[in-house]
Amino acid sequence: MVQRILALAQKEFIQIRRERRTLAMMLILPILWLLLFGYAFTFDVSEVPVAVVDQSGTSIGAAVADALRRYDRFVPADLSDPSEAAIREAIFRGELVMGIIIPPGYGEQADAELHILLDGASLFAAQTAARLLPEALEPAQEELRAELEARTRARVEEMLAEAAEARRAELLGRVPPPMRAQVEQMLAALPRPSLDDLEIAAPEQPRLRQTVTTLYNPDLKTANVMIPGLLGLVVMFMTTLMAALGVVRERELGTMEQLVVTPIRPAELMIGKLLPYLLVGAADFALVFAAGRYLFDLTFAGNLPLFILLSLLLVFTTLGLGLLISTVSQNQQQAMQLAMFTLMPQVLLSGLIFPLDSMPRVIQLIAYLLPFTHFVPIAQGMFLKGQGLDLLWPNAAVLAVYAVIVLGLATARFRKRIA
Repeated sequence: MVQRILALAQKEFIQIRRERRTLAMMLILPILWLLLFGYAFTFDVSEVPVAVVDQSGTSIGAAVADALRRYDRFVPADLSDPSEAAIREAIFRGELVMGIIIPPGYGEQADAELHILLDGASLFAAQTAARLLPEALEPAQEELRAELEARTRARVEEMLAEAAEARRAELLGRVPPPMRAQVEQMLAALPRPSLDDLEIAAPEQPRLRQTVTTLYNPDLKTANVMIPGLLGLVVMFMTTLMAALGVVRERELGTMEQLVVTPIRPAELMIGKLLPYLLVGAADFALVFAAGRYLFDLTFAGNLPLFILLSLLLVFTTLGLGLLISTVSQNQQQAMQLAMFTLMPQVLLSGLIFPLDSMPRVIQLIAYLLPFTHFVPIAQGMFLKGQGLDLLWPNAAVLAVYAVIVLGLATARFRKRIA
């Protein structure tokens, strides 16, 4: 029995060795996932772009502005026009995560509060900024406490001196004139009252009051940020997998050869094979869009025809990728493995799940080489902020280049395989 088991195991090892793509993925993927999840993936953003507008004209306001600008986790952003309108415009353009306005008279007027503006579309960065803000304000809080203590001590000392002088004058007024010089010398020799000898309650710890306004995603809901990207995710998975598996299945069943000998031209064959998957992808797109709108009450703020047009660039890229995978795969198992090998890094490195700003610089450079990374800001920017092509054209241009290159390579290999 042992010999039979060992013989069967030996046969499986030989089969694994022959499947070099499978063997490579079995060895590379665990190391890749370990490095990515242990080194690159985190929900905490290390640095947050912040703009500070100090309109206070007070020492406390200046101390707050200085503390915020010197905090090591905040990256100060200079605005040409230091105003709330400029902060809102920078947040709309995606250049800022948080803006802080210090109003006139802050620290001296009782009703003056810091005005905090957060970019709710950058969910993880906004959450990090809100969490870091108390720590960033701590030096100013400490300076304010020390200043209040000094003011209180000086005022109490002044009151004690005034009270002592009044009491001295009162006592001297009761002493007969011949004895006043002697009594005055005795009073001068007495120790002055000290604050350290008095039981005075410490003043209440002052707080830097603030109001927070979150733009574009007021409740900081994860669904509002995830659903726009999920539109592209669903379409990308469905079109890539279906295109790859559909063409390979034809080859395995032998029907591809039957199609080749018909009068159908290679280009017509390729378009005919990909058109159904394009329509299915469009149906999935519409389904997820409707679910986000009616189940999660997510409002689309942008130009819908433009969004559909830009989404087609991703669809053409993923269809070309699926077709390209089918030309290098011998069977459906290989096609599935290669498809997942190309899709999963795009999902994890796109910024949809883990913020790009939290990843090491090398990983960010790799991420920007992947097409889905350029679709996520398009979807989130148009859904949540209503951004247009004037801001999103760099991402759209990258997707267009990808669509042309991938479809061109896939078409050339597909024609070569069926020739």
